[in-house]
Parts: sequence; C-alpha cells; structure tokens
Amino acid sequence: MMNLKPKNKLNLFLLFSFLLAFILTFWSNDQLTQRVGDISFNEELDDSSFKVCDETRILQYYSVNANYQNGRKAIKKEIWEAIETLTFETHGYITFRFIINCKGEIGRFRVKSIDNELTTNEFSPDKIKALQKLIENLKHWNAGTFNSKTFDSYFVLNFKIENGKITDIF
Repeated sequence: MMNLKPKNKLNLFLLFSFLLAFILTFWSNDQLTQRVGDISFNEELDDSSFKVCDETRILQYYSVNANYQNGRKAIKKEIWEAIETLTFETHGYITFRFIINCKGEIGRFRVKSIDNELTTNEFSPDKIKALQKLIENLKHWNAGTFNSKTFDSYFVLNFKIENGKITDIF
C-alpha cells in the first residue's frame, strides 16, 4: 500500500486544482463567446458593408442602454403612416432582432414570427421585407454606452398584428 506524505498530497491537490481551473476557464470563455441568439454574419442575408466594432463583444441593448432617439414612441411616430397601409392575411407577432453597432448604424436583421398561440406563423415575405425596410430607414439610433465607452448591441422590435393590421410596436 502506498503511503503518501502530506507534501505529496498537497502537490496532487494543487495539480488537480490547477487542471480544474484551466478547464473551467476555457469552458466559461466558450460560454461567453458563443451565446444562444448571437447574430453572426451570413453573406446570404447580410449587407457586407455593415460592420460591428467588436465581433466578440455584442451586448444586449438593455445592459448598455442602446435605443432609438426619443424611444419607441419616436419609432412609431416615424413609421406609423407607412405601416397603416400594410395589411396582413393572419394575426400574430413579427419580431425583428438586429445589431446597433458602436457608430449607431443597424444591420444583420433576423426575423421570427408567431401566432397568438405562440406557434410559428408565416407572414408574406413581401410584408416582412417592407417592415424591415422601414426599420432600416430609421436614422436616429443611439449606440449602447457604459462608462463613457460605446458598444455594439442587439436590439429587438416586435410588431403585433390583429385583424390584418399592425396594432402595436414594442
């Protein structure tokens, strides 16, 4: 039977602790850099002229206060007239998720749509494109800031459709 001296036990403990710390460091880095919902560049969907300032650090809008100048009410005011002319065949929600870069520019749009029962809903691709174009034409985006530094961030706009018309933007 092997009898380990206290010094050898300490060395084994330290080695095990170091290996565990090493593994946890790489695992946590992977978790922080590969989050669910990240919007990576897709050459088939995205405009190559839109650039983010730091591809590895795109934050959520609420953590750095990224927004539209004068808030969502200003978005409604600017695009409501054009939205009123759009009609839809079904009801539900259309969600646009995109990036506001550190310069206040927007891009990398991703769209999801659901019905009132929260199941996938297909809206007309032409109507989706029309809504996206209206968002792209909004020019007063404020990049996220924290401690006087600007950041790229994600942003979300939801459109509620009832009786064939958009009734709310949130």
